[in-house]
Amino acid sequence: MNDMLCPRPCPTVAAIRRDFHAVREHLAAGHRCVDAWLALADLVSVPTHRLDCLARASALAPDDLELEIAYLEQRLIVDPGDIEASGALRAARVRRVLMGHKPRIFKQMDASLTLGAILVQMGAITSRELEWLLEEQASIRRRGDQMMFGDVAVARGKVTPETLARALIVQTQQRVGNEVAPRALGEYLIADGLPLERLEQALTEQIYLRRVGRHETLGEILLRRRWITRDQLERALTQQRQDAMSLFR
Repeated sequence: MNDMLCPRPCPTVAAIRRDFHAVREHLAAGHRCVDAWLALADLVSVPTHRLDCLARASALAPDDLELEIAYLEQRLIVDPGDIEASGALRAARVRRVLMGHKPRIFKQMDASLTLGAILVQMGAITSRELEWLLEEQASIRRRGDQMMFGDVAVARGKVTPETLARALIVQTQQRVGNEVAPRALGEYLIADGLPLERLEQALTEQIYLRRVGRHETLGEILLRRRWITRDQLERALTQQRQDAMSLFR
């Protein structure tokens, strides 16, 4: 039995992809063929059968982001209440946008909401509290200190570190949707495969650490937790520096 992974595109499937029985025979012969499973996914009409075909194709090509998205979309067709698939699909779509970005053609103006506006939208603070926090931040800056808005909100007891981290993730997703060039390290790491859930957890830990006077970078936290490799971090930092320099060419 042939247990070799077929090349992509598979020349055999290219000739038979509209023939259900021929494609099925190709797989029955022992070929581990992504294109054959994709062909079957197009030929079957039952949603659960299509999901099974896409799952098998995705298992053979775990690095194929478009295939992962198609599989997750089908999971939601079969079960619209699948919370895990919904979150994974959002993360995959973020990675797709970030991986294909071209800094020179991104919109120059970021139309995403500010962090404060997102917190209001989430119901974490009121509009009046937002104004008060902005005044607090301005007062701190007038004293010669620099403090990010989110840290001010946590320090004044208006939001928890968990809520702030969630708002930062929402802001990242909005920036991606608005086609703004990646800016924060987390955005580049998402493009390299870091799940949004882990980024959120790392941001939460970073905020807690800052509250007690410990300043640990996001990359250091992710490395310590073994959620990224040193190579992933270096790739993200290098790309971040290159994109920043491209703005001045």
